[in-house]
Order: sequence, then C-alpha cells, then structure tokens
Amino acid sequence: MTELLINTFDELLEDDGPAAIVFRRKLLPVEGKDAWIFPPTFAKSQSAEEEEEGTGGDYQIDLLPDDPRRNVCIIDSVGSQANRMEPVFKEERYAALVPQLVVTMKDGDSVNILDAGHRAADAAFRFSTELGPKLWDAFESIKKTRDYSKLARLAPTSLIFGVWDSRGTGVKIQRIVRSVIRAYNVTEAKRYATYQAPYDYTANGLISADLDKGTGKNNPLSQEGFKFSLATGTHGGVQVGGDINQEAIINLVALRTLTEDTHLKRYLFGLSLVALSYRDQQCFNLREGCLLRAATRVDYEGEWRKVGFDSSEEPISINHEDALSYAAAAKAHFASEAKVQDEFDKATADSWLKIEKKRRKTIAKIKHPAKGVADEPVTTKKKDGQRKSAVSESGDSE
Repeated sequence: MTELLINTFDELLEDDGPAAIVFRRKLLPVEGKDAWIFPPTFAKSQSAEEEEEGTGGDYQIDLLPDDPRRNVCIIDSVGSQANRMEPVFKEERYAALVPQLVVTMKDGDSVNILDAGHRAADAAFRFSTELGPKLWDAFESIKKTRDYSKLARLAPTSLIFGVWDSRGTGVKIQRIVRSVIRAYNVTEAKRYATYQAPYDYTANGLISADLDKGTGKNNPLSQEGFKFSLATGTHGGVQVGGDINQEAIINLVALRTLTEDTHLKRYLFGLSLVALSYRDQQCFNLREGCLLRAATRVDYEGEWRKVGFDSSEEPISINHEDALSYAAAAKAHFASEAKVQDEFDKATADSWLKIEKKRRKTIAKIKHPAKGVADEPVTTKKKDGQRKSAVSESGDSE
C-alpha cells in the first residue's frame, strides 16, 4: 500500500472540507414495483401484554404536509441500518480492521461488542472484569478532555455508528455514518387469518373442558394453540406508489470534530467507507416479507457525492475494494487493541443492583460500577420504606 493511497481523501478531512459524503440509491421489492412489502412495526408500549399479534405496534407512516395524499414510510430505521452494518467487521476479511472485544457469559456463551445494541455502553461490557473499567475511563476522557482516542482504540465502531453512555458518564456521541431506507406514497393493507387446530382436544377429552374459558387471546387454549384462533385487522404490509430510497451520509463534521489526529481521522473515515459500501444478501433481506433489490444495475453500487456547505456537489468515486484497501492502510498507521477476551463480572453486577436506583445513577457518573461497589455501602429498602445497610461484595458495610 502506497502513501498516495493513504493521502487520497485528506482534503475531505480538513476543517475547510465538505460537509458530508452523501450516498443514495433506489430499491425495489424483488417481486417488482407493485409488490407488497412489510415495513418494521414500532411498539406502542413496553408492557408484555401489548405484544400480542396485531396490538404490539404500528408502521411508521407520516403524512407529508405539502399534500395530504403523500406520505413517507420507514422501511429500515437508522438504528436498524447501523445494526446491519456493524457486524460486518466480525467477518474474516474485515476482522483485523477493528478490535474484536468478546465477553464470556455463562456456560460458554459470549457477546462480541459488534453485536451489542448499546455498543461500548452495553451492560455486557460495562460489567466485564477488565474491559468495563477501560471503557468507562475512555468515556470519562471524552467527558473531561474531549479525548476520543481511547475509545477509538477499544471500540471504533462506537464512534462510527454512535453511542450513548446513558447509564454511566452520560457521554453521547453523534453518528458518523447514518443510513435509512424510506418508501414514499404507500398504501397500507390489513391482514386477516384463521388458525384451525388439527384436533378437537376438549371434545375428545385430552384437555379439560373447564379450561376452555375466555375469548381470543384471553383463552388459555388459544394461547397454546389447542383451539381455533382469529387474527383480524393485523398488519398486511404496504404497496409503494413512489420510490424506495436508501439515503445515507458520512458526516464529515462529526468525524472532524472528534480529533485533530490525521491518522485517527483517516482510520475512522476508512471504516465508514467500508461499512457503507459493503454489499451482501443480508443488506437486502430486511425481514420476513421485505426482500429488496437494487432498482437498476447502477443503483446496486449507488451514487456517491461530496456536498459542501456552499451547496456545491460533486460526484465522488467509491467502490468497496478501494474502501477496504484505504481502511487497511489507515489502520496500519493507527494502533489499537486486537482481540480481547474478557469475562462478565457477576459479583459486581449483583452488588451494583442492590444499590438504590438514585444512588446508582449518582455514582455511575463519577465511578465505574466495580469501584462504586467497592467504595460505597450497598443500601436496600425495608418494607416500611426506611433504608438499611447491607454488606457489599467487597466486605464494606455502612
């Protein structure tokens, strides 16, 4: 790899560079323009009782104010797109680009940080024996001195796709890569279905008739599939009258404000290019009933443009192989962790959860939980609401 390759995108990384790299492409259902597809549903409630089919959420369809006949529907959200891209860096071809942080749980189960929903702020890593304090220290460095280098060396994709240490230091980091898939002018349908049990369990004495109580989802036999069940007015998908667009950016401002270190900027930009230019079948297979394809051959790679604050726009040539070569070259000039295998710290987690919620929130802003339970008494609540002390895992008492 040549030095010229490493310098290829330096003009984009300077403070007087463009605002963003914008990526767009049109998509279609594999069945064709008029096919019905299934967007994601978004829950109305956190209650488990609201998770029954047909009551657990809605499609996000918003009317556009300029014309009540026009609307926009989320086909894949910003968060979902990020969660599809990030695990790419576990694959053999890409694994050397980022640290592979893995926490061992119980019975040999493990969690890779590239699969963790809250990234570097995820509970699996906050409560790991060695990585937890290191990650807390990295967030603390950002909070106190705006030094992002520690987090970049441990968990660079948390900078690429954004992270919020909401249960700890409170640090919130803006996404560098932001992608969403939207459909325009959709018509929503409803679905109706009937399940007929293959056997009459109560009539033939296999299930007691006195258990056949209630209607619909409130009947225990229906709940377990022992009798017929109706699904009426549930989600039936949408037909898209307009376009389905993937709209994405690499926010160069968000990237540049993280650091003045050219090597780090190149490294993060390289990872961003790799993530957004990656293509495989799972990029298009969004969920049951939502298998998409590029609208044209050109749309498979999409259109890349650099956009300035002065409204200037220029096409920019990006392909995945070049992005990968650039990222590898940039990585060679930025030292980071490689693979770290750690263990979940059950003792700290148990002790931490015994501390009252308000006290936990206070401590979490100034100490990692491991230090918090070592330094602080554990307090619980008596039935009468009074506080009492308990011995912490470290043996300290109030």
